[in-house]
Amino acid sequence: MWIVFALTLLAVLVYRPVSGRTKSSRLLKRTGPHWRGMYSRRNFLRLGAALVGAGAVSYSGADEACERWYSDHVDSQAADQLASLVEPWGRRFWFVNWLLLAILDVTYHSSALTRWGRRNWEAMLVGLPTLWGVQYGLGAARPTDNSHGPRWKPLADENTASGHAFMAAIPWLTAAKTAGRGWARAAARVGSTLTGWSRFHDRRHYLSQVLLGYGIAWTAVDAVVKLPLETGAGGGSGAGTATETETDSGADTWAESDTDSRPRAGTDADRVSDPPEHP
Repeated sequence: MWIVFALTLLAVLVYRPVSGRTKSSRLLKRTGPHWRGMYSRRNFLRLGAALVGAGAVSYSGADEACERWYSDHVDSQAADQLASLVEPWGRRFWFVNWLLLAILDVTYHSSALTRWGRRNWEAMLVGLPTLWGVQYGLGAARPTDNSHGPRWKPLADENTASGHAFMAAIPWLTAAKTAGRGWARAAARVGSTLTGWSRFHDRRHYLSQVLLGYGIAWTAVDAVVKLPLETGAGGGSGAGTATETETDSGADTWAESDTDSRPRAGTDADRVSDPPEHP
């Protein structure tokens, strides 16, 4: 954990591109709009559909069937090694790491790295209440609990949605949504599924629980990335002012309002005086 924090600070110190950017806007400036986006009517319908789908998988016996099939046909030593490698991506300390980048984005210097971390933290901030509500409210158990399994038993347990799948998917999905099109976006989307798969592989969650955690992460990232992240443009005291807005695709759009010093039509500089009139 501390190694991750140290590497994050080092990356921010080293990666400081020469540009007009200084610091970003206030830390919680966009939290209100993000909450409204996350808990909009459309997203409530999405989350409701995800719950219906997860319930169908868990109550139909598909969860147990998928687990048995995977154990018989896919499980291997190589898969064990890969699962142990990607499982730490979903641990809780990543929330603090993204918060650290968000604070640096506001107080120290704004860069692509710090803005990415800030978006990750903001997505977790708006998505965690939904995750916790589903986990505790529906109360499903782990595959290793030998109790009521994936069936919902409110307040009996806390495993209805995978927290690891949620935490690990967010930075990858944020990168995918700002990477444009092509192989980079595809690779980021594949990366977003690896930790959730590791939880299914290690029998820490049923398939429906992994998919539910991933779906909440997708909804939270979508609510955050849809809104532009504004950063102040510093440096220089030119005649004009500049406002930078980072759009969803990661590109920076500049709008400058400079006073044009060239003479305009109809001004005194190019007006031809009329000849005097003789009586």
